[in-house]
Amino acid sequence: MRTTFGWAGPRRMALALGVCALMAGSCRADAITSAADSTPPATKLPAAKPVAANLVYSTSGLVGTTGVTGTNVISFVPVSNSALTSSSSLSLGTFVVAPLPDGETTTYNHTPFAFSYATKSINGSDISKDQPLITLTGFLNGTVKGADQSNVVATFDPIATPSFNLGKDLVGFLTLPSPQRTLVPSTTFGGQSTAEGFIVVQAAPVPEPATIALFLTAGLGLGLRRRFKASA
Repeated sequence: MRTTFGWAGPRRMALALGVCALMAGSCRADAITSAADSTPPATKLPAAKPVAANLVYSTSGLVGTTGVTGTNVISFVPVSNSALTSSSSLSLGTFVVAPLPDGETTTYNHTPFAFSYATKSINGSDISKDQPLITLTGFLNGTVKGADQSNVVATFDPIATPSFNLGKDLVGFLTLPSPQRTLVPSTTFGGQSTAEGFIVVQAAPVPEPATIALFLTAGLGLGLRRRFKASA
């Protein structure tokens, strides 16, 4: 009988500790979720202090031809080996609207575009071989008339995977300040409209105290279970 009560006490204690750990983790997750939900989707970032870092990055991309009625006059110019210090806004590339002859019109109806971002180096260290591409997609809608009229809007899809590992316990986050960009005609800024992003570098997350407590509790429970079996 002593063996039974000797096991039941620690077992209940371990169970209670596990429940507390789970509740602590759940409460913290709820708090983070509530805070994140109050932030506009384009600027959602983990709640951690930004780290200053010097980055060099490049992009690539293109504009499709599906849904284009008339002469396709919109192209995309990527960025090559551009430097910045985070946290900072950055150019992901430039949409360029070329002029049409007077009286001509081109319409864009859900015309797709896609381009990618990749970090080349951080603080002088080349990390290009270890960097996956972050893909950004979207579509164009609107009309270009002659050389001086454009109401085409580029609408970006949400970034599927906005975070990327930068090595040395650092992680980057790429967001879009605005999901839409109206493209100017060729007579305004040479028809160039910049696609803007925003990048933040933070320290890589460490395990939450509640998570650590849960693992310790699980280990304690397994140890007590083996001890109970041995005593039985």
